[in-house]
Amino acid sequence: MKQKNFIFSFVLFLFASSILFAQKITVKGTVTDETGMPMPGVNIQEEGGSGGTTTGFDGDYQISANKGSVLVFSYIGFKSTKATVAATTLNVKMLSDAKELDGVVVTALGLKRSEKSLGYATQKVRVADVVTVRETDINNALAGKIAGVQFQGSPSGDFRTSLLRLRGDTGVLYVVDNIKVSAISDINPESIESINTLKGLSATALYGPEGRNGAIVITTKRGKKGTATVEFNVSSSLENAYGLPEFQNEYGGGYSQTFPKYTFNAATDPASFAAFNGQEIVDYTADESWGPRMNGQMVRAWNSWEEGTPEFGKLTPFSPNKNNVKDFYNTGVTKRSSLSASKGGEDYSINFGITRTDKEGIVPNTARTQYDVNLTMEASLSKKFKVFSTVLFQDRQTTGYNDKNLILPAVASLRQWFQRQLNMDDLRNYRMNGKIVTWNRTSPTNGKSIGWNSPFFDQYEQPNNEEQKSFNGKIGGSYQIIDDLAATVELRKTYIGNNYYDIYKAWGGAEVPAYEESLQITNKDEISGILNYKKKINKFDITGNLGFEYQFYDRTYMNSSTVGGLVSEGFYSISTSVGTPLIDNKRYRTKNRAYFLTASVGYDDFLYVDGSYRNDFASTADVNDNKLATYGISGSFVFSKFIPENNVFTFGKIRAGYAMAPQFPGVYLTNPIYGIGTAYGTYPTSSTQSTPSNPRLKGGNREEKEYGIDLKFFNNRLSLDVSYFDRLDNELPYRVDLDASTGIGGVFLNGGKQTYKGFEIALSGTPIKTDKFEWNIGANYATLDRQVLAIAPGITRNIIQSGNSNMGNVQLVEQVGEKWGSIYGSRIARDENGKPKLTTAGAYVRELGVFLGNVLPNYTGGLTTSFKYKNFDLSLGFDFQEGGKYYSVSNSLVNRTGVGIETVGDNDLGNPKRDPIVNATTGASIATGAMLNAAVTPTSGGLLVKGVDSTTGADVAYRVSTRTYWSNIRAITEPFLEDASYVKLRTLRVGYTLERSTLQKTPFQKINIAVYANNLWLIYAANRDIDPSELQSYNTSTTPFIETAQLPNSRSIGLNVVLTL
Repeated sequence: MKQKNFIFSFVLFLFASSILFAQKITVKGTVTDETGMPMPGVNIQEEGGSGGTTTGFDGDYQISANKGSVLVFSYIGFKSTKATVAATTLNVKMLSDAKELDGVVVTALGLKRSEKSLGYATQKVRVADVVTVRETDINNALAGKIAGVQFQGSPSGDFRTSLLRLRGDTGVLYVVDNIKVSAISDINPESIESINTLKGLSATALYGPEGRNGAIVITTKRGKKGTATVEFNVSSSLENAYGLPEFQNEYGGGYSQTFPKYTFNAATDPASFAAFNGQEIVDYTADESWGPRMNGQMVRAWNSWEEGTPEFGKLTPFSPNKNNVKDFYNTGVTKRSSLSASKGGEDYSINFGITRTDKEGIVPNTARTQYDVNLTMEASLSKKFKVFSTVLFQDRQTTGYNDKNLILPAVASLRQWFQRQLNMDDLRNYRMNGKIVTWNRTSPTNGKSIGWNSPFFDQYEQPNNEEQKSFNGKIGGSYQIIDDLAATVELRKTYIGNNYYDIYKAWGGAEVPAYEESLQITNKDEISGILNYKKKINKFDITGNLGFEYQFYDRTYMNSSTVGGLVSEGFYSISTSVGTPLIDNKRYRTKNRAYFLTASVGYDDFLYVDGSYRNDFASTADVNDNKLATYGISGSFVFSKFIPENNVFTFGKIRAGYAMAPQFPGVYLTNPIYGIGTAYGTYPTSSTQSTPSNPRLKGGNREEKEYGIDLKFFNNRLSLDVSYFDRLDNELPYRVDLDASTGIGGVFLNGGKQTYKGFEIALSGTPIKTDKFEWNIGANYATLDRQVLAIAPGITRNIIQSGNSNMGNVQLVEQVGEKWGSIYGSRIARDENGKPKLTTAGAYVRELGVFLGNVLPNYTGGLTTSFKYKNFDLSLGFDFQEGGKYYSVSNSLVNRTGVGIETVGDNDLGNPKRDPIVNATTGASIATGAMLNAAVTPTSGGLLVKGVDSTTGADVAYRVSTRTYWSNIRAITEPFLEDASYVKLRTLRVGYTLERSTLQKTPFQKINIAVYANNLWLIYAANRDIDPSELQSYNTSTTPFIETAQLPNSRSIGLNVVLTL
């Protein structure tokens, strides 16, 4: 018994001694980065223990730990650091981890996350690939760099912002420093620090309905602690037109191959014109080139009828001007200069930049001057309180702006309607002896245009002008309540003021002079607050956010135009209107409030689950049912944690997400409104909507499932990301037309249903990396299948866009049971053997309402690659698209009007196509029309058209004049439906960097000199005359489909110098 008591006492003594020696102590300290900057939010855990904490706002921490134990410090983007507890004070410096830093992304609401923890698809874009190409439009710079994005650019001459379609939809949300900007063109590329794309609903759920089409999250530059940097960046580029169609140079302006002759009329014509009686003149009234062959005949040109001018009375050769359309365009010049400065201290950082851009377009008298100012500031006012702000300001003035999404009137028609003998230098001189004169004059005595205006007159005398000022800014503060909990409040403001003004001069072709002015002012104010919680407990990483957001939106639109001419000729103002001006004033105001929460739980760095929930209340919905819930859940499993470390496979993760995002209906669709009409005597009038409001209308619901796998190989030298998404849009609103007897034009109803499915693949890597040489490459590929399942009760087809009968009645439609964006139109009717059916006039019979293809591509993608050897660098950017269709009005007209190359040359008989058709029996000839081929002489011109008689089915052949043939076929859609596939070398850059070692006797730290090129080479397109990635659309739709009056492609080459102090 005594022995047992002794043993028990001894064990108890040892146990007490172990507790005594392992007694915990309180450890305090500060965690900083390699520059000495305090690091808030660092996870601290005792190795092998169950407790943990995080650093506060000033990097301070306090933890209870065993003396001699090891503390593990971890933070996204930094190497984990271990330190042994030897005293009550332990300060730690953490070093950044380049490989880990690459895995840090900015997500919704500006929250930074480790890429490996995300359960949804994101894609970062290298800022160098965007900024160094010196594009003024960020969307242009993003082309081909993001999987799942279809790029739709805009021709250089119209200054419009390019369009991005992410997973088949426009309306991508752009977020800059947590500010939701209205237009990406308001952002200066020079100010960008990072770009991340949030593609699916799980990623954007915290933005609510605004983020349902994806988001591009941009972070602007910050000052860095302990450094002061000044950078001057200047570039200049030249831009030239290319890619015009091949024009014929054999026949000039007119409708007949014989010249009309001037007949003097003593009663109406000046006496000096008497000597010109009987002279051959050009048919000035024709804007086509079916006229005489150009053999240098001496004729009276359009500019030879103005007395007192050097050209008066002179005969000039009727000869081709082979490059007259190309000669219209100038060499564009873009000059861009920016100055930026940044500095960071112990408790503050600041970054300031100002940029001036001057651009002269390739279209005469098109120019833009733009100033961009950006300012970001952060300051710690105490150990727990920090304030910050972002200011983005832009002021621009544009001459020759293509406002309201319309085509440039006369300019773009040059490739469709023109006379091949015209000299552009002559057309520039449209002021002659105090009068306005044009090439398509009404008559020798009347210099006014009989049709569309001279292009130089339109550009210099009737330009569309725009002035815009925009402001995007925020101010906010954050407070570290306790170590694990912080609060942030932000006030955000967006202002955009646009003023468009257009001039119409009477002598340009309009009956009376006119002036029109449009003013648009947009204000958006937001206030938001968010609580951020972050805690590490044993192997669990817990992050949570709870917040609210209020948004106030106000848009005012006013359009004013003169009526009946101007009181004071030449003074263009609404106040000089002869009649009462037409004034259209509209105002759109909405309010939205929301609260949201998100939670993320990670276990042992390999298993993560995320959830987001947001409730929005909007004024555009029914007041009794105006709440929408957006939510998403996602998870990821890092399976590489369980694979032994090796030299090939570095990282592997599978992920999955599910989200639901409803949408509010559009403004004024659920509540009745009244328009103010013209007064009836002294009584005011008003009218209701032609489409009445529907208080039960919903905006639709979107449900999305997403799956993916992310792989990294060879110590992160090669990365592969693959995503698959399955999206369902349900209860979409559609306008349903009603019978006119109801007195209502139509009504909006819910019932639409569509699906989107697709793969997205992104590959990036560094195949070669040595001390002197480095090769980087990035590639992406994406598919999209968008199907229409339903439209509205009783409705199986919805017409999105349509053309007129001259376009073969082409239509872009949503058809139930088909892929979205089906193209219907006309084609040549054929018999059961495939032979075309012909009328007795030799024209093809049309088959109407036929499915001809789809506007959407089968797949899209891009490739970027860069090389660096010592101080030299080279980068290239490609993008491509396979499939899709568009209708080309330009291609249907270029031959219809006789300017196209296909209207000349020899026919199957070996005779010029434009020669008359001669009847072998009677000897009679026709310049237009058709004859049975068997009845013509072997010397006849025209084109042979074979087929079957549409009535009898018998084989038949006609000889059709070239002009008649192209006039007939223009009314058929199919021949002018073009393949939208293309491959393009979009960017090229070659640079050299002078390092500090070479610049020791100068104040510069670094100088970079580079040559760059944009829009360099359309490598492949089915029709090389038109770039499918830059269609000039027929109307204002966000789906360019009917091309018309296409401006030429353009390429720019420039020089860039960056000086860093």
